[in-house]
Amino acid sequence: MKKLAGIIGLALLALVILAVGVLFFLTRLFDPNDYKEQIQQAAREQANIELTLGGDIGWSLFPWLGIELKQVGIAPVGQPEQPLADVGSVGLGVEVLPLLRRELRMSDVILDSVRLNLLVDEKGVANWSTVGPRAQAEGEGAEAVEQGRASAEAEAERHGQLQVSVQSVRITNARIEYTDRQANQHLLLEEVNLRTGALIDQQPFDVEFLGLLLTDQPATRARIDLKTVASFSLADQLYQLDGFDLKVDASGDLFNGRATGMRLQGDALVDLAEQTAQLRQLRMALADLRATGELSVTGLDSEPALVGSIDIAQFDARTLLHDLGQELPDMAHAAALSRIALSADLEGSANSLMLNDLRLQLDGTELRGRLGLEDLAKQALRFELSGDSLNIDHYLPPTEQTADSASSAPAQGGSSSTAKPEPWSNEPLLPLETLAGLNVHGSLDLQKVKLTGQNISPFALTLEAADGIIRLRRFEGGVFGGQFSATGTLGAGQLPAPLTLKGKLSGMDSQALQRAYEMPEQVRGRLDLEMDLRTRGNSMRSWIDELNGNLSFDVSDGALLGVNLEQRLCQAIALANRESLTSDFGAENTPFNKLTGSFRIVNGTVQSRDLVASLPGITAKGNGDIHLPEQRLDYGVALVLEGDQREMPDPACRINQRYVGVEWPLRCEGYLHNAAKSCGVDTQGVTRIAGQLLRNEAERKIGDKVEEKLEEKLGEQAPAVRDAIRGLFNR
Repeated sequence: MKKLAGIIGLALLALVILAVGVLFFLTRLFDPNDYKEQIQQAAREQANIELTLGGDIGWSLFPWLGIELKQVGIAPVGQPEQPLADVGSVGLGVEVLPLLRRELRMSDVILDSVRLNLLVDEKGVANWSTVGPRAQAEGEGAEAVEQGRASAEAEAERHGQLQVSVQSVRITNARIEYTDRQANQHLLLEEVNLRTGALIDQQPFDVEFLGLLLTDQPATRARIDLKTVASFSLADQLYQLDGFDLKVDASGDLFNGRATGMRLQGDALVDLAEQTAQLRQLRMALADLRATGELSVTGLDSEPALVGSIDIAQFDARTLLHDLGQELPDMAHAAALSRIALSADLEGSANSLMLNDLRLQLDGTELRGRLGLEDLAKQALRFELSGDSLNIDHYLPPTEQTADSASSAPAQGGSSSTAKPEPWSNEPLLPLETLAGLNVHGSLDLQKVKLTGQNISPFALTLEAADGIIRLRRFEGGVFGGQFSATGTLGAGQLPAPLTLKGKLSGMDSQALQRAYEMPEQVRGRLDLEMDLRTRGNSMRSWIDELNGNLSFDVSDGALLGVNLEQRLCQAIALANRESLTSDFGAENTPFNKLTGSFRIVNGTVQSRDLVASLPGITAKGNGDIHLPEQRLDYGVALVLEGDQREMPDPACRINQRYVGVEWPLRCEGYLHNAAKSCGVDTQGVTRIAGQLLRNEAERKIGDKVEEKLEEKLGEQAPAVRDAIRGLFNR
């Protein structure tokens, strides 16, 4: 037995020596470089690529089936002169004996000096679109691929899954260039270095990545540095990154030459069996901004759906934008946008992202609701927000104030200047091109808003913008002791841009309104107003010139400021009586119980035919035109006497029953800025009235004398005859 065992041992040793010798001679006598042409032909037939092997093929057979390739070029068969990829050197090895146990153990996989050129031409055809199995490249791939997959799955079920492990992957000095001529895009990722630990199924391994991303529109440089611990399970189709740490340092035109840094940390999990992906324990830092969140995506292979949350700690938006190379326009308040915080639930798809249950802190104001892009491709902004108090004036451009303008207020009754006013400006008022591109549906409801110096409480706004048309669906609130509401449209996509506005004011303090916007204070009282206006253009001049529509108003318990119509009336009566006033009327204003009227506006001219003011003892009726383009008015006011209400009337202003019902005329001619002070006695009208009154008095005296004579002659029959004569003289 010992001899037999020795013989068997010698035989095995001989076999091993023989095998080693055979392998030695194979590696020495068999040169794979002699088969380059066959290898290249196989690449054409199996992968539809033109393979270039510039250097010698180095190889080993045992214990590692190893290969080393140099100066490798890959190009589509149809365009061999346009390489898709170039590789300086490729090295890998496979351990032979584990293959017998259906284990694929690979040594280090090393790729150096990789150059990948991806090109999409003017017709949208990619230079890699024909690469792959020939059946797939020729349009027969769907069925062939499915058959191949089914065959591979059946083979795996019969023999078990192939166990794969790789000692490490090292890619050094790689360069990836992407050019899309159709979209005019160019991206370059260079100085790429990738290093991993041992790639073993269900075992964690380290991953390190470095690269430099360059873009030309806009010109930007971004240094990318990623470190993480990865793992995978091929059987379960699970891929995981634990504690990934991504750093990006960017600079360029996008940041106006400044350099900025961003850092993203967290865990990632992709489950291809369930077609889901998760980002957990996310932490982001961008300049001084800090944020945390979670993200989950389902339906990766069909219609992705996204849910998650985000929480951004308070930050200074002005400082953040400055660090990103951006500058905000000047605002009225120096600290505007200095305190911002946000929290929200995320919901989205491949083409949408909404922030639900939003809580936005804006400089002490809290806004709640939802906000986001319903359609990313169309930039469709949607929002439904509500909140407490917001000072919009803080975010508007600062106003220029001089010492005089800040302390002075418009005089009651308007200016006394007779100088010609400045013409309406032709400067554009609205960014029509920007407005025409808006796609917005939203509402904003606030308890209190400060706008143009006025407190509006409450405040409500609903706005829609699409297809170049801006629609103000709702704009309402309380201000100046009353309420306002308005709707309107703007055709921003048309030239000249049509503009319509319907509005209503109720119970508003008209004097406070005039004072707030530095208008000449000419009326005091509670104002009710309704308007339906339309115009065209994009400047004050065009809006005024093209203004058309209707307007009606009612002012109660008020006064005309800067003019005492009662005094003007007495001046007219004294003139008719050919006497002079001797008393002082005192008040500079004309109180009234009611002031109503309606206007028809035609191409900037306001036509008034039914103005009525109920004054003490007087009814005033207005009739005339206001020419807004020239800022002039030509307006007649008829004062109808209803009796003197003063306890001690001026003797020259004595009124008897003969004057009741007579319309005493005033005329207002001048510029709008001094409208009240442009009113005076219509002397021609008064002269006509005086003449009529004299004729009436003469007729009365003649009638009285006739009546006296008749009574003397007729006695008892005189009354009947007297009544007939009075009818003759309209007495």
